[in-house]
Amino acid sequence: MRLAPGERVITVRFRQRETGMYEGAPYVDEWKPLPPRLHDQRTLERVVALSEGIRVAAREVSAADYAEFLAAVGEEAKPDASHDLPATGVTFARAREFAAWAGGRLPTEDEWQLAAVEAGFRRRAPIVWNWTESEHSDGRTRFVMLKGGSDHVSEGSDWYFDGGAQHPEFSAKLLLPGLGIDASSSIGFRVCWEEDAAWAR
Repeated sequence: MRLAPGERVITVRFRQRETGMYEGAPYVDEWKPLPPRLHDQRTLERVVALSEGIRVAAREVSAADYAEFLAAVGEEAKPDASHDLPATGVTFARAREFAAWAGGRLPTEDEWQLAAVEAGFRRRAPIVWNWTESEHSDGRTRFVMLKGGSDHVSEGSDWYFDGGAQHPEFSAKLLLPGLGIDASSSIGFRVCWEEDAAWAR
């Protein structure tokens, strides 16, 4: 779907956790005891400026799409290469590689959010979080923002990552540990293209 250039004001909602959010992690003295200082819902507004139009894929990359990519780079697809299932178990770095192979890139969290309220935006089943191009660093850790939520819900502790399908406004911060262990069965991705680029997939 197409996002026209221009400015929009968006609302972003997130859960404040011990790792912080866009800023660095708060000091321990700032978040103990947990309630009411942490794990509560926060809201912010920001202006999103698109300098040019972009197109965001209507659905996540499928397992079959990802298998085609692996074959093209000389690797074998191990999981089910279904056209219906989202491609999961893909690291942030490999998702970026796929997007570049498809002639595009991952959408930023703001682009993802803007696309998600457009007609035609769809989710594959099972619902999985989506990688975005919104990578940050607080000087000590690298992290990326996830969008969309997932069908998986971990219950029993306030420390667990947010589960369930989430409203497009909701963003979640995921620390990037490296060494390929950021791949998850609850994270997939979609691709976007600059408007003047060939919309390959």
